[in-house]
Amino acid sequence: MEEKVHQEPADLIATIPWGAHCCHFYKTQKDLLDMLVPYMRAGLLNNEFCVWVTSKHLGVKNAARALKRVLPRLDSYLERGQIEIVPYTQWYLGDGAFEASRVLNGWIKKSDEALARGYDGLRLTGDTLWLKKTTWRDFADYEAALDRTTSKARIKAICTYALEKCQAAEVIDVVKNHGYTLIKRGDWELIENAQRKRAEEEALEKAMAELEKLVQARTAELQDANRKLLLEIAERKRIEEQLRASQEQLRALAAYLQSVREEERTRIARELHDEVGQALTAIKLSLETSEPEQADNVNAGVSQALGLVNELTGRVRDLSLELRPAMLDDLGLLAALNWHFDRYTYQVKIQVDFKHTGLEGRRFEPEVETAAYRIVQEALTNVARHAKVDRVGVNIWADEKMLCMRIRDQGDGFDRDSLSASATRGLSGMRERAITLGGRLKIESAPGTSTVLTAELPLRPRVAGEQ
Repeated sequence: MEEKVHQEPADLIATIPWGAHCCHFYKTQKDLLDMLVPYMRAGLLNNEFCVWVTSKHLGVKNAARALKRVLPRLDSYLERGQIEIVPYTQWYLGDGAFEASRVLNGWIKKSDEALARGYDGLRLTGDTLWLKKTTWRDFADYEAALDRTTSKARIKAICTYALEKCQAAEVIDVVKNHGYTLIKRGDWELIENAQRKRAEEEALEKAMAELEKLVQARTAELQDANRKLLLEIAERKRIEEQLRASQEQLRALAAYLQSVREEERTRIARELHDEVGQALTAIKLSLETSEPEQADNVNAGVSQALGLVNELTGRVRDLSLELRPAMLDDLGLLAALNWHFDRYTYQVKIQVDFKHTGLEGRRFEPEVETAAYRIVQEALTNVARHAKVDRVGVNIWADEKMLCMRIRDQGDGFDRDSLSASATRGLSGMRERAITLGGRLKIESAPGTSTVLTAELPLRPRVAGEQ
């Protein structure tokens, strides 16, 4: 297959642009063929659908013979229907008379057919030597309509006129109704219709002015929308600031309530230990002192009273430690946790595997130590109530910025949606303690799997000289 023709300045006839509707005035049949043969050859080589409507003196056979001289494989193009060479009588005078709408619709149909069959577009040429004076005005109107149609489609058209048949008025009509005029002055030239060019420029200017109005209107709409958006953003920020302030106030209130609760626990624990414990000790000593002096029948009652006093003393001591272990304030978090783990194992028979890093010989802020102790205490209480295990792992580590805890059991797990109200309150209480200090708490569990509780409490930077 021949190579596709490339556009070069010398090949003006072959490479006129899409949408071009050209007129050409010729003197002789040779002039006509010199222009149409390379024009049609280029269309075939460039994958275009070609239609050649022959003139009155140049029949179909002569046109095909001239084209075959420069395109030996013309027959293959004819066989596959890429080119049609049609006599003017068939195309323009199909019903014996020229009908503009029928011819124009024929070109539109050919253009649609070309694109549907995969060609790049339609390349056509038609001659007007058959025209009569009585038909001229109708044909001029047809050419104006064809010019409008061609400019918006994948069509290239050259309409040829015999110069001997055209007077000055006809030449003016032809040039006016074609977007381009094809002439040869040494080299071929394609001259654009000045009137059409001015009309296109005016239309472009009008379109640009309309576009500018639309842009201005759209810009005003966008500016208005932007102002509204900025107002909404400002309002949202104000609400967010209010919400943040409310959250901070709630957090401060929660922290205050926690501190009040711990202070009250400490006070009650101290009163139980100091006042109630001392009173019980005094009662015990009094009973022990009076026991030898009593009769045998009274000694039995005194011994029973001593037993009750000893039991009550133990309960008061346990209640005092449960409320607030003194060693948490005196010795710190590590000592309090070790004491609690021993007591926990003794009471519920669950072994605590305790690992720690960064706690030895170190004290933290009182509120951090209290929160850490209470979180571990509540977590172990939940394990004893729900996990059905005999071991639980507690891992605590601390660096300069964070105190972290992880409590893991290999129990049955749980679905958070099915928790009891008391269990939900317990989890919420642990989370509240962490959040109050700016930390966080996460629980990972599901039915049939282990439960892992992780808590992180931020630490304030150490001051030089602190332990």
